[in-house]
Amino acid sequence: MPMRPGSSIHWSAYPALLLAGGFASGIMGRFLLGPGTLFLWIGEVGVGLLLFGGVQWWDRTRLVTLAPLGRIVAVVLVAMGAGGVRYAMYQAPSPRAVDAVAETKETPIVLRGLVERAPEQSGASVRFTLEADSILGSEDTLAAEGKVRVTLRPPPWTDNPVPFPQILQGDVVRVQGVLRQPPGLRNPGGFDYRAYLARRGICCTMYVGEPSQVVVQGNRRGILGTSLVSVRRHVRSQIDRYVASAGGRAVLRALLLGDRGQITEDQQVRFSKTGLMHLLAVSGLHVFLIGMVLYALLRPLLMRLRLRWRVLEGSRAVLTIGVLGFYMLLTGARPSVVRAVIMAVLFIGGIVFQRSAHSLNTLGVAALVLLVVRPPALFDVGFQLSMAAVAGIVTLNPRFLEALPEWSRSSRVLSWLTSTGTVSAAAILGTAPVLLYHFGWVSVAGLLLNVVGIPCTGLALAAAIPMAAVGGGWTLAGAAFGSAANAFVQGLLATSRYGAAWFSWAGVRMAVPDPWILGALIAGLVALAQWPRPRNRWRCVGVGLLLATVSVWGNVVDRGSDPTLDILFFDVGQGDAVLITTPGGRHVLIDTGPWSPQGGAGEFVIAPYLRQWGIQHLETVVVTHPDEDHLGGLPALLREVSVGRVVHNGQGADTELYDRTQRLLDQQNVTQQTVRRGDTLAVEPSVRIQVLGPPPQWAERGIESKNGASVVLHLSYGTADFLFPGDVEARSEQELIHAYGEQIASRVVKIPHHGSSTSSTRPFVRAAVDESEGGRAVVSVGRDNQYGMPSEQVLSRWRAQGMEVTSTARAGAVWMRTGGRRVWQVHWK
Repeated sequence: MPMRPGSSIHWSAYPALLLAGGFASGIMGRFLLGPGTLFLWIGEVGVGLLLFGGVQWWDRTRLVTLAPLGRIVAVVLVAMGAGGVRYAMYQAPSPRAVDAVAETKETPIVLRGLVERAPEQSGASVRFTLEADSILGSEDTLAAEGKVRVTLRPPPWTDNPVPFPQILQGDVVRVQGVLRQPPGLRNPGGFDYRAYLARRGICCTMYVGEPSQVVVQGNRRGILGTSLVSVRRHVRSQIDRYVASAGGRAVLRALLLGDRGQITEDQQVRFSKTGLMHLLAVSGLHVFLIGMVLYALLRPLLMRLRLRWRVLEGSRAVLTIGVLGFYMLLTGARPSVVRAVIMAVLFIGGIVFQRSAHSLNTLGVAALVLLVVRPPALFDVGFQLSMAAVAGIVTLNPRFLEALPEWSRSSRVLSWLTSTGTVSAAAILGTAPVLLYHFGWVSVAGLLLNVVGIPCTGLALAAAIPMAAVGGGWTLAGAAFGSAANAFVQGLLATSRYGAAWFSWAGVRMAVPDPWILGALIAGLVALAQWPRPRNRWRCVGVGLLLATVSVWGNVVDRGSDPTLDILFFDVGQGDAVLITTPGGRHVLIDTGPWSPQGGAGEFVIAPYLRQWGIQHLETVVVTHPDEDHLGGLPALLREVSVGRVVHNGQGADTELYDRTQRLLDQQNVTQQTVRRGDTLAVEPSVRIQVLGPPPQWAERGIESKNGASVVLHLSYGTADFLFPGDVEARSEQELIHAYGEQIASRVVKIPHHGSSTSSTRPFVRAAVDESEGGRAVVSVGRDNQYGMPSEQVLSRWRAQGMEVTSTARAGAVWMRTGGRRVWQVHWK
């Protein structure tokens, strides 16, 4: 529908978009109001239907009415109610739900079910979704319902692991393992794995470490499922056969099959930093190359058959839609590809039936279909990005093209460069609010890099498709197409690699999502889309300025409040990591958490928080002692942020982790400082950090273990004191009491050595507790750890002294804040 200057938006021209918006609002309302509101949403549907009927009657009895507006309101009410009802039905618990077993049993159980989609392989691990139908016991079998994310992975200590049975989509398998609830949001800035799985209908996880615990009992694939498995196997074999490089094979699996399991973490980070991540996700570009090119090529082929126009158009529409549907299932039916396929089907259908449809309307149909099938998709980042990108391209790209001079489209090359740049800019702006909200970062490097990345991706796909199609019977052609596809993929990888090295700085960062600023940004984008309509344009500009003003004044009020000191005890599992943020904005990290082959706390816990809050420099990192559960995250942090100095006790360790950390510290010229009792750490004048341990010549004082020689810190801000004793044990605690007595008394204490029975002696607990009200002891410990920590006897000692004990294993990260007198907990969730 063309825009007329000064005209208003005719929402009735986009009925599907209106319905999708109402349906999404109902889902959001049900999410915010929680369960128990089903009758509210049913009632809203009834009110909407009554209003629609009343408006129809009113319209017949009056010459001039507001009936059109009333009908729109009624339709929106019905859509909202329907969205709430659908989400309530989707979330309704089943009496045979598998997750009820996960809450009650800690012993291994045997599940049987159907493998829902193609398994994902990453290294030695294989993951798949099992749609459970029964729980097999020693005496009976119980019917069950629910989806379980199963991970097949040999234990890390196994030298020569036995391979697991091959699992395919549609297989009926029996697996044995411990059924668990997935972990939720454990740290600010972290990843909520439970919510991520719940949005996909998955309730539980199961880890299987032995091949004998997996049995394939048959399959229920059918003709379509068998075809999908065969084509997927064939495509993989052709990629492995004709593509020489590992990187090329990994990217082509992602482009053709939607399988990103072989793409390394470093490659994904580079694509993300450069704004090229969308090229790895199967979306509109891939659907266009596979479906729309086929649609165009079928016309001259079918014309040779001398078919009538309607038969010809119907035939090529059916063939193209069939191929697109098969490709959608082949790639896992992710939101981006489902959206693209639905829009392509509507476009083709419009040609066949001689009906035109606005792109916003087809986008609304795609969104509505996705939300009806799976309402939690509304909260998926992928769904939001896909919808926002298309909306940005449809509404903003025409404005950019109108503003450019004619010479920019004077030749095919210039026109292509111009359109690529404007489409990239429109997509970046359209997705900016989503990216800032979820990740706090929008890369604008994609404006330049997409000019190279999009052609490389398109040409790689254009070569890979015939490679997969003819490679099985024509080796020479397969090798030629495979070499070409690999070359273009290498071009794409080089673009991301050099782009990350040269342009990773190019972007907009928002440390903490500010809803007012995001609202102002959205209002500005709508104003830009409505530029030919001055009335709507200036209304949106006014709304945006109002929201920006509220944000500015809110920040002024916040800055005028009293300065605070923040202490964040990260949940890093079995280890320690505490971040201190001073009133002046300086950051001190005490320990860095553990390390594991799958990635350590520095990479998956601390670094995401630093990125979210825009922290790019740590003034001081204190390593209390060189055990891996305290030192493990430092190498990852050294690659992520700059570090002013590293403070430690001077003790070394004969481990590969320690050697690797020392090499990184030397390469980056990071200052290292050895401390002893009596030293102080200068951070800023209002904050005093004293070093209470270890004492000089600690071995001569009977302290023999690495734990006992931990760096012990006492922090004071105003009248609030905090004690960080590392992993000190009984002998070191005696030394602290002898040297300082009740001077170590603190309002907040990190319980030493993760609550081990070798620490927290009664005299130490009495000396460490400040008798002021509101004291808190925090134990940093892993859930279900093999050491039996924390000791209940130890925790009872702290409670007996009036301290409220909090465990990171139960509560997740613990965030404390003080203004210098009162200390309170920040409820960050």
